[in-house]
Amino acid sequence: MNRKRKLDVRDIVFIGVLSSMCTIATTIKIPFGVGAMVHLGSAFLYTMGIIFGGVYAGLAGAIGSGFYDLLMGFSPYTLWSFVIKGIAGLIVGVVAKGLWPEVTPSSQLAGRKLLVRAFFACILAALWTLCGYILAWWYVTGSFAAALGNIPSSLMTSGAGLIVALILGPKLRKLLRR
Repeated sequence: MNRKRKLDVRDIVFIGVLSSMCTIATTIKIPFGVGAMVHLGSAFLYTMGIIFGGVYAGLAGAIGSGFYDLLMGFSPYTLWSFVIKGIAGLIVGVVAKGLWPEVTPSSQLAGRKLLVRAFFACILAALWTLCGYILAWWYVTGSFAAALGNIPSSLMTSGAGLIVALILGPKLRKLLRR
């Protein structure tokens, strides 16, 4: 398959729907511990990477996270989120599934192999996201100490996202393959 694939209307519609779902998932906050909150945006992004691949997850993460920042008043982070979450979605998708959402034969990526790939994909994306947002927080706030203070919440959000994605991703992928 040396032919380069281009986005068609169906792809654009799917990416638009996934982007809006990413924005909505990011607005869903779950209280965690004393005063801490995690959102489900990372869980959604990781799950979509496992199901649909890098192009869909990357573009949906970039557009959805950037739109969330604009919508919720975090405009200094909009460009940062666009790049950071876009690349995070691309990482998860490419490592766990591949670049495009073509159906992969079940014998090639099934069971434990999929879980292992998805786990490492989510870990890589979480590390990328953490490093990217440390730079973003430092740039926006002007304080490296404040940026480092946000590390626990970023790790909690990515950890929750990893758990949700490892549970939902393979199951939803099986459903969509039918």
